[in-house]
Amino acid sequence: MIPLWKQLEYYKGYQKNLSAYLGESKAKETITDALHLMSLGTNDFLENYYTMPGRASQFTPQQYQTFLAGIAENFIRSLYDLGARKISLGGLPPMGCLPLERTTNIAGGNDCVARFNNIALEFNDRLKNLTIKLNKELPGIKLVFSNPYYIMLSIIKKPELYGMLSPPKPSQNHVS
Repeated sequence: MIPLWKQLEYYKGYQKNLSAYLGESKAKETITDALHLMSLGTNDFLENYYTMPGRASQFTPQQYQTFLAGIAENFIRSLYDLGARKISLGGLPPMGCLPLERTTNIAGGNDCVARFNNIALEFNDRLKNLTIKLNKELPGIKLVFSNPYYIMLSIIKKPELYGMLSPPKPSQNHVS
């Protein structure tokens, strides 16, 4: 994973190269017209918060959500300061339904882990509210919140609706 501060450094370098290639005016126009996609949270929660020792003792899950939302806000403001005006902020999927989480949920019958899904829902609400706030505060920005949660949960729970085969059900008439 590349930390956000490093991504901003790469982005500044890209902008310099773009200006050298297109000229400053055309480069600024390109940056302003470009759609910038960003997301954060899944690895931050599953790897950094729940797996690494220390984070959970520093923050409650709600405090960690606030911490991450603050990082997202600062990153979006930095992108804005660099000329970005169209930004899509991606929310969290149903993290408790990721294959690793289901596989290790033996006691829960390998079903989705509800507490991780609840965290995703709460965090997505924070990101949605952040989007509303920044759209009011930053002139000319078109910031949208892209929420993958419900469509992904639907695909996981009812794959047949999307042209995928659901796992076979055990046969009750099976003869050995």
